[in-house]
Amino acid sequence: MPSRLLIVLGMTFTLMLRPSSAHAQLEAFAQAVRDLASATGKVELERPNEVRAAVARMGTALAGWDRNIGALEAQIAREIPGAPNQRAYELHVQLGVTYRTRGRRADALREFDAAVALRPSSPDLQVLRALTLEAAGRTKEAGQAFLAAWKLDVRHPIKAYYVAVRPDAGSSADRDRAREMLTDTYRQLGSAAGPSLLRGPLPPGPVAAPFVTLGLIADNLSRTPVVGDQATAAGFALLAAEQYSDGVAALERADRVGGEKTGDSPVVHFARGQRDEAENRVADARREYQAALAGALAGRSALIVAIARLAQVDGDLNGAIDALTQAARLNPNDSNIHKELADAYAAQGHADDAFCELMAAVLIDPRDAQAHATIGQLYLDAGRDEDAVTAFNRALELMPDRYETRYALATAFTRLGRTAEAAREFDLFERVRREKLDERRRDIAREVEQEERRQER
Repeated sequence: MPSRLLIVLGMTFTLMLRPSSAHAQLEAFAQAVRDLASATGKVELERPNEVRAAVARMGTALAGWDRNIGALEAQIAREIPGAPNQRAYELHVQLGVTYRTRGRRADALREFDAAVALRPSSPDLQVLRALTLEAAGRTKEAGQAFLAAWKLDVRHPIKAYYVAVRPDAGSSADRDRAREMLTDTYRQLGSAAGPSLLRGPLPPGPVAAPFVTLGLIADNLSRTPVVGDQATAAGFALLAAEQYSDGVAALERADRVGGEKTGDSPVVHFARGQRDEAENRVADARREYQAALAGALAGRSALIVAIARLAQVDGDLNGAIDALTQAARLNPNDSNIHKELADAYAAQGHADDAFCELMAAVLIDPRDAQAHATIGQLYLDAGRDEDAVTAFNRALELMPDRYETRYALATAFTRLGRTAEAAREFDLFERVRREKLDERRRDIAREVEQEERRQER
């Protein structure tokens, strides 16, 4: 895992800083957290010793990290009084990022505000402020900071997305303008006139994660939820809340006393939720997963997506949208979450919101054929047939055997009176559909033959 500071500054940011000595122990702490998550999945006999060892390494790394932060604070306190504005700006940002990574949000905001006073025209610094304010629950102030960032960099689609999807980011007119900018971005995708993130030929695969994440413990640390038991749940919750010292102390204390023995632990709720979901007890599964979330260290977005899917089964589209929005904030560079959120918005008739989430998926991976095809369907449903043709053609360029997309493209051509092109696409749709059916029949026959051979042995 590369330095967390370099990750923060290397995604969409142009802040030219070097990792400081305060980050010497950061990676040791991050690795110990990964070890802790891995230990949670071990067999019962191995688990306590591995958890204990990981917690000990976390404590050692945390102490060293705090010592190095103290040294950095002293160094910057000596240098800033006589530093020129540019250097003072860089030092405030460097210390702010250091505090933010450590979970010291109030201290980080103090340094970011000092940097803003020195350079109010920096849009990327406003994004740092906005994400930190949002993590602190100060959503109205965060919205204004997102808006300030976008107004300073109006051609940047990531900043436009932040404004378009956050109700506190300015007025409805501001959000409408941000959505229009995303629409223009999609229209110019791959062209010389497009935004720098998406200019020129489409890249061969996903671009570097475009959405900045500032927390040290990435939610995608694990593909499956890492949920605590009676001994670890309280510590996991504190670590997930970026209260690292308290989290380590809680894990050490639980190890000494053997954990809290009253009530069901989050991991028990998680297992019960999986059983309820398998048995189609939707309301019970939603309730159990929600209880499990309180003790999750990582993979929380996966757990929240499961809650959202159950909400949809339950006919609760608002609940699904709220859950998927939360999941997208936790794991913003997972395009599948954005696409699921887009589907939920579309099901509710909110096409503009659906488009914004699909644009997030395109910004993450411009070669996401499913995202392009779904944008095309939104346009087709809205009667924007020319735009639909463009989106469907992009999807088919990336994945030519998507025969359902060919049918939709043929429909758009028919509406536009382009009958020859429509007939060609209908023919291709039918041919590819038959090929897929024949392929599936062959697969089934092969599976039956293999099963018969297995039974004859």
